[in-house]
Amino acid sequence: MKKLFALLLSLPVLAVAETAAAPTPGVDAGNLLQTLLGLILVLLLIAGMAWLMKRSQQWHGLGQRQFKVIAALPLGPREKAVLVQVGDQQILLGVTPQNVNLLQTLDTPLDMNANNQTPVFADKLKHFLQQQREK
Repeated sequence: MKKLFALLLSLPVLAVAETAAAPTPGVDAGNLLQTLLGLILVLLLIAGMAWLMKRSQQWHGLGQRQFKVIAALPLGPREKAVLVQVGDQQILLGVTPQNVNLLQTLDTPLDMNANNQTPVFADKLKHFLQQQREK
């Protein structure tokens, strides 16, 4: 039993001795050229996949023309109020890292072509926040 155990333990040592005795091929121009061509091929594949991903994202957003963010107002370091246009309706959302809450659905959509767009949104938001505090 001890001889069998000693034989099993010596097998890895014998395998290492055989590989150490075998001559190792050096780096020649053929191996170097094959390695460089493989590296170039991999880099081209990565660039091609990135280009395809970018193109596919352009096609992905075409169906979302009815949904767009009109305005966003930061309320804190990671919180903001966002005015979203969904079809003909405008929705005011409160966005935090954890969730998105519906704050109010606007009865009359804001005119985004007017020059005073920011104060109107800010006034509506201030008015809404005051109503929420009173409740």
